[in-house]
Amino acid sequence: MNMNIFSKIAEWFCYKYKTLTAPRYTARNVADEPKDIKAGTLYIVIDGDDPDTLIFKCPCGCNADIYLNLLKDARLNWSFCVNQKGKITISPSIWRKAGCKSHFFIRNGKVSWA
Repeated sequence: MNMNIFSKIAEWFCYKYKTLTAPRYTARNVADEPKDIKAGTLYIVIDGDDPDTLIFKCPCGCNADIYLNLLKDARLNWSFCVNQKGKITISPSIWRKAGCKSHFFIRNGKVSWA
């Protein structure tokens, strides 16, 4: 029984550590894809009047660039909203099927691991 309690406490500490150290993103509108994608910045590429793509570095630290499609008529797409404080929320979750295979949410500019 003591091992079960220890295991639960260890899980709780791991969860708290991940929560407290989770990367945060600041949203920035751009007309074209940036040449240098900086960690901590989420680029919203605007084509005409409409958002086209979200681009940012993977929060796990693998340094991969993530591109999310925002086009509504595409089969696979994401949506986002930016609140009054400039914090971005993306829906649905982001799940990398290749590379690091990270699965996470971005809510109010903060990464939440799935």
